Amino acid sequence: MPAISKQTPWQIQRSVVFAVFIRELKARFGRYSLGFVWALLEPLVYILTFSYIRGRFTGAHMAGISPLLFFASGVLTFLLFRNIVTTSLGAVESNQGLFNYQRVKPADIVVARGLLETLVILFTAVLLFYGLYVVGYGFNWNSSLEVIGLLVCLLMLAGGLGLIGCVIGPLWPDSKVIVPMLLRPLFFISGIFFPANAIPEKFRELALWNPVLHALELMREGLFADYTSHEGSWPYLLACSALSLLSGLAVYRLFRVTVLTSGYIR
Repeated sequence: MPAISKQTPWQIQRSVVFAVFIRELKARFGRYSLGFVWALLEPLVYILTFSYIRGRFTGAHMAGISPLLFFASGVLTFLLFRNIVTTSLGAVESNQGLFNYQRVKPADIVVARGLLETLVILFTAVLLFYGLYVVGYGFNWNSSLEVIGLLVCLLMLAGGLGLIGCVIGPLWPDSKVIVPMLLRPLFFISGIFFPANAIPEKFRELALWNPVLHALELMREGLFADYTSHEGSWPYLLACSALSLLSGLAVYRLFRVTVLTSGYIR
């Protein structure tokens, strides 16, 4: 019998995440004949609805860019953040059988789901922006480096919360209702419908405590050469993203065994 080569921890982690990723991909899209089309429909409905409402009142550009482009950049960025956080809540229960294999850990499910959500949103963004370009809504690209940096920060921010979510999901079942409920107000106050400088002065300072608002502002600045954000702060977003990731790792480290052996937080 040929000897089985010893794998490094990185090789083990990569293999597990890839296997879970393929499993999640089949579970999400393999059951439907239209597959990926359903993932495209949600942001498309939001964008078209908001653009129609905006057009009924005024057809003016928003901070120098078309309303369709403005809403598309905001909706896709927010959905990436929201989906990573919410899908992490059920990561343990929906994959309970996998934890019979010693190499599979709850964090692997969070990473695989986060990777899947990222690829879905990126593919959706390419299709939407290309479609808008074809019908006449072109734009001047600003900075690829800024967009990549923003995606890294957003994944750190959502990933840290996702690690916390994968722990509290099985230990506190009510969190599956409470967390999505808490995220709903963010949909309306994170700058999807408006630039940050349009917020009234007396509310702006409070609104800018929301790191997702900074993420949307900086994403638009990175995408569109005609958009300048005076409110988005890289230092603040980086600090929130690092704090989120470190907090998520700490919580996961403390409860990684309990989450697989206990039922509820009493």
